Amino acid sequence: MQRITFFLLLVFLVSCKKAEISSPSDSDSSLPAHIESTVNVSQSMPAMLPKHLAMGVENSAGQSSQMINEAEYRYTYLAGDIMSGGWASWNFPSGQFARNFLQQTQQMGKTPVFTYYNIVPARGLNQDPAFANMNDSEVMRKYFEDWKFILQICKEFGNTVIIHYEPDLLGYMEMYKDDASKSSIKVSQSGYADAQGYSNDARGLAQVIVSMRDKYAPNVLLGWHASQWATGADLVKGKNNPELLAYKTAAYYKSLGASFDLIFAEFADRDAGYDQLVNNKTNTMWSTDGAGTNDNMSDFERFRRFLKRLNQETGQKIMLWQIPMGNTKTLTCNNTNGHYKDNRPEYFMQPVLDSRNTSRLNDYAQAGVIAFLFGKGAAACTSYLDNANDGVTGSNESSDDDGGYLRKTVKAYYAAGAVTVP
Repeated sequence: MQRITFFLLLVFLVSCKKAEISSPSDSDSSLPAHIESTVNVSQSMPAMLPKHLAMGVENSAGQSSQMINEAEYRYTYLAGDIMSGGWASWNFPSGQFARNFLQQTQQMGKTPVFTYYNIVPARGLNQDPAFANMNDSEVMRKYFEDWKFILQICKEFGNTVIIHYEPDLLGYMEMYKDDASKSSIKVSQSGYADAQGYSNDARGLAQVIVSMRDKYAPNVLLGWHASQWATGADLVKGKNNPELLAYKTAAYYKSLGASFDLIFAEFADRDAGYDQLVNNKTNTMWSTDGAGTNDNMSDFERFRRFLKRLNQETGQKIMLWQIPMGNTKTLTCNNTNGHYKDNRPEYFMQPVLDSRNTSRLNDYAQAGVIAFLFGKGAAACTSYLDNANDGVTGSNESSDDDGGYLRKTVKAYYAAGAVTVP
C-alpha cells in the first residue's frame, strides 16, 4: 500500500528553502563592476533530451491522472531521514516508490526527474546547511549507501533519468567557504568503499557523487544546483551584478573538479503572495520593467543574464525548477491559502496565450535554459492541482488551485510551437 499521505507531508516539510540570506545591495568592490559575456565554452546539450524548450511539473504518487498532458518532464522529491529508511521506505519493498515513479512516468511518455534531497533531513535534524550531518561519519556512510541504491534503481530502469542533486547544498558550501577545499565533510572518513581516496571536503563529495553515477548508472543525467545567493549577495533582492555573481558561482563549481551534466536554478521557492502575507516580505513580485533603481534591468532580465553567464562559463544547459504557480489573472488566485498570487508564470506565458508570442521564452532559451519545471516549495503555495480541495473558487475557472491557468498556458505554448534551443 502506498504511503501517500506520509510522503506528501514529508516532502512539504523538507521542500527547499532553506534559510533567508541577508544580502548586500552593492557588488563586491574588489572585482570589476561588470564582466563582459564573451567567454566561449563548448555548449553541451544532452543528446537524449528534447531539442526545444520543454515544460514540466511536479507530479507524484496518486497524481498521474492529473498531470498536465503536454508537459514533457515529470519530477518528484526523494527526501527523508535516511537513517530511519527515508524515501526508500515509502513503499514495499524498499525503493519501490522510485521504481513505480520511473515505470509510470515512462508509460506516460514523460522524462523522469528526481530531486534528491537527503543530507539535510538525515537523523531528523533538518539542519540547513547540514554541517552536522556532513561531519558525521555514520550519516555519510549511510548517505553514500542511499545514493548507490537510487543509482542502481535508475540503472535497472535503463532509460534516461535526470537527478537534481541536493538543492542549495553547493550554494551553502560556497557561501560559507568559497574555497571548496576548505569545507569539512567526512567523505573518505565515512569508511564507505566508493569514497576511499577522496578528499574530506566539497571537492571530494562532488567527485564521489559523480564517480558513483558513472559506475552505477551512466544513464543518469546529473544536475548541480546554482543558488542565486551562493556568493553571499542575493542576485535579485540585492540588485547585484548578474555576470559577476554567475562568474563567481561558476568558478566555485569548476573548483569541485566534478563533471555534472546540467545546471538547476530557480526563480524563488514561494509564491510572491505567500512571501508577502505569510513571511512578511516586501517587494515580492518580480519587476517586469527596468528602472534606475534597478540598473535599468527588470528582475527577469537580471536573472536571464545570470543564467546566460552560467551557461557560457560551464557549457551546461539549465533547467529552471520549482517555479511558483500563482498568477494575477484568475479569480481563484486571491492570496488565500493555496491560492497565492505570483507573476512569474504569466510573465512568460501570458504573451503566448494572448498572441502566440514566445519571445520571452526564446530569450531564456538563448541564455541556455532548456526546461521550465513548475512545482510547490511549501504546502500552502499555489498548485496546478486542486490540492486545497475547495473546488471551483473563481467564476468560469477550473477547480485547480491556480484557476487552471498553468494547464491552459502550457497547452497554448505547445500549440504555438515549442521554442527551439540552440
